[in-house]
Amino acid sequence: MRPHSNPVWPFFFLKQRQVRLNNAHKFMQDDRPDLNQQHLQSKKQAVTFIWSQLILTIILSMLWLFFGQVMAYSALAGGMIATIASAWFAYKVFRVSPNSAAVTMIASAYTGEIYKILLTGALFICAFVLIKPVSALALLTTYFVIHMTPALVSVISDVGNDAYTTEEKREKNG
Repeated sequence: MRPHSNPVWPFFFLKQRQVRLNNAHKFMQDDRPDLNQQHLQSKKQAVTFIWSQLILTIILSMLWLFFGQVMAYSALAGGMIATIASAWFAYKVFRVSPNSAAVTMIASAYTGEIYKILLTGALFICAFVLIKPVSALALLTTYFVIHMTPALVSVISDVGNDAYTTEEKREKNG
């Protein structure tokens, strides 16, 4: 009797495949961290990025002070534009519960990004209209540097984590 002539034969393999998929799914569920824990970790990372932006804004403003008071407060304005926009985006993204539907989370991220762009534009308009005199060089340069700070902090923290992991591997391997 050929295997495919038996009507039970294909169902046996389908059942085995279903059992393997269920076991793999259970393994993956046990292996990944809790959504609330991931949400909290991401929130802490966002707060770290915002604090690093704020601290670097103050440091760069003090450095621009060597070139003049106008450069310093223009740099402070540029750094604050980037920091406030990032903080607003983080607020919009992390106010959504991690247990929400994926569509809600994505909509919150898109909405947050649109508001961030609009807020950034409005703050630039306010800076150039309300601050007299203003140094465009200091304002835009500091804005760019502060805007790139989360990427820099992420790279630095990844390098530190990789070094720690390498040390940990060396200890385990002897």
